[in-house]
Amino acid sequence: MQTQRVVAFLIFSTALLIGADLSIATQSSAAGTSVSLSAILTPGSNSVASLQFDLQYDSAGMSLISLPGASARSAGKTIYSVGLSANQTRFLLAGVNQNPIPQGDAIDFIVNLSSNAPSGSHPLTISNFTCSDVLGNAVPTTFTSGGVNVTGTSGSRTIASEVLNAASLTSGPVSPGEILTIFGAGIGPAIAAQPTSSATDTVLAETSILFDGNTAPLLYAGPNQINAIVPFEVSGQNTTNMIIESGGELVAGFPLDVATVAPAIFTLNANGSGPGAILNQDLSLNTPSNPAARGSVVVLYATGAGTMNPPVKDGQVIESANFNTNLPVSVMIGGVSAIVVYAGGAPGLVAGVLQVNCIVPHSIQPGASVAVILTVGSMSSPPGVELAVL
Repeated sequence: MQTQRVVAFLIFSTALLIGADLSIATQSSAAGTSVSLSAILTPGSNSVASLQFDLQYDSAGMSLISLPGASARSAGKTIYSVGLSANQTRFLLAGVNQNPIPQGDAIDFIVNLSSNAPSGSHPLTISNFTCSDVLGNAVPTTFTSGGVNVTGTSGSRTIASEVLNAASLTSGPVSPGEILTIFGAGIGPAIAAQPTSSATDTVLAETSILFDGNTAPLLYAGPNQINAIVPFEVSGQNTTNMIIESGGELVAGFPLDVATVAPAIFTLNANGSGPGAILNQDLSLNTPSNPAARGSVVVLYATGAGTMNPPVKDGQVIESANFNTNLPVSVMIGGVSAIVVYAGGAPGLVAGVLQVNCIVPHSIQPGASVAVILTVGSMSSPPGVELAVL
């Protein structure tokens, strides 16, 4: 009996010592293509509320775009990054809450390989990985680095999973009027361009995007990123064929699923999670140091609300609050239904931006990171967006 107790104690003690693990896989692709990789967090026997690590890579052969992974979004965490050198970046995943990050994709990376990246291994090397639990205590860690093997196999400059909702930076079916962020290797002009004489343009630096032959309004076009608005003409379809052209060259083309709506709320950090891009009743920015009072009106900005009534044109700037959504809009703040005062086009902004004015419920628990969910029709926005409430 004594021996059994000792063995049980040793097993229990070992379980307590299991640290949090961070791992990046290795994939293969050709030069000039785009690859998606994830930093996978396994908390082990710990609760991990924040994490930090350095990532070393060959910036001459690749560029990185970092997005919050599904586990980070569910915990309402935000990515912060700083370049330590040309080939090394430090990433911090944290939030204004103590929510633990569950096992899964902590950070998703889009790796854009340069067209002259030499064949062979291009490591993504993790170092200085640290974690804190919900009380701020250090957590023991382990990690496994990964990377990309550049081979002669064919690949694409961009793929459907890199066509993202510009507010949430998540992939999925596109909707009429939805603002998109499209990432990929060399999909746009070498020198970034934006519209100069209007809110949008259908061609920026010889770059254009078409959906079933309908030109999309463009907001930005750079070497590895294009921001575009899905034409309203895709309404009622199940799929649409998207084509990217740059400098007279066909860069990419593939079908995308179409949904009636794909709502998502814009965030302050523009990466889809954390504090929302939300205004208080006095039109000041909502932040933990400037919270909204219960019973006051807040203004949310989103995209993916679908068609409007009356109909709007592609690239049209909304002039008044007279353009409403065709489907009903509701908002949950802190798990409580909020009264929606207005839901429609945002005056002064391009069609595709949804403005929602709603009243913060009196009955919610106040805090610096109160969850906000937007629903249009039967579709809800991804979790992870927060509002500060007094």
